[in-house]
Amino acid sequence: MARVCRVILLLIFIFALNINQAEALRIISLYPGHTDNIIALGCEDYLIGVSENDNLNLNLQKFSPRDGAEKFLALKPDIVITRRLAERLNPTLSDVLRQGGVKVFSLDTPGWSNFEEYLIKLANILEIEPEQAVSKFRNLINNIKDLRSDALSKGKAAPRVFVEATSRELNTCAPDSWAAHLIELAGGINIASQTEPLRKGSARAPFGLENILKNLNNINIYIIQQGAMNTASINDVKARPWGKIFDMQNIKLIEISEGILSRPSLLGLEEGGKELLKIFYDL
Repeated sequence: MARVCRVILLLIFIFALNINQAEALRIISLYPGHTDNIIALGCEDYLIGVSENDNLNLNLQKFSPRDGAEKFLALKPDIVITRRLAERLNPTLSDVLRQGGVKVFSLDTPGWSNFEEYLIKLANILEIEPEQAVSKFRNLINNIKDLRSDALSKGKAAPRVFVEATSRELNTCAPDSWAAHLIELAGGINIASQTEPLRKGSARAPFGLENILKNLNNINIYIIQQGAMNTASINDVKARPWGKIFDMQNIKLIEISEGILSRPSLLGLEEGGKELLKIFYDL
């Protein structure tokens, strides 16, 4: 009996040790999208450092991909999660960190179609169940679909939408971009759905002023995506030589953060979906 008790106590100790090891993960995220997803998956406490471009109020040390390895190693991370774009800015960083005993994972920015695959990889890094991550993604999608269907069933019309991704040359969101999929999911009709991306895999597509003027009669909502690529505001748009047309055509001008409209993340999906449903259907 005493031997059985000792075995049980040993198993309990091992189980507790595994839990403590999981809780002790120390992670630096070098891309805001990774940070958003880590938080959405319930692992915010793992974060000890984030990208200098993160705008979440996390009170954590900020890092640039250009920083020297010493700055990273001083924080004693277990894991650094980056992406290829960041690695190109500092090609030797990952190797030096690995030599210092740090696990470095490079996850590229996912698209809508491979987001589940990305979540599975991230969940494995975080040592949580991949099914948990995928289920959260699917549940968020289904929730937005249900709210959209409820609005349409009450006779509300699907709005025709244009997204200004950049004020320069009036680029919009490419048809296969995260923003385009989110707008469609929330029930909006993207008037620029037939555009071609600037280049293969780009989230932006050229549209131009001529096409805007041709389609003004078809636009119900003009979304101004605000972020690093576009700092324009509603007042800026109205101040353009053709800006008075919005009031004449009764077109609703809306500002939306790039982080919740175009950044592939669970937080973006939840917050962006809610925001678009509110804009489209007053939900």
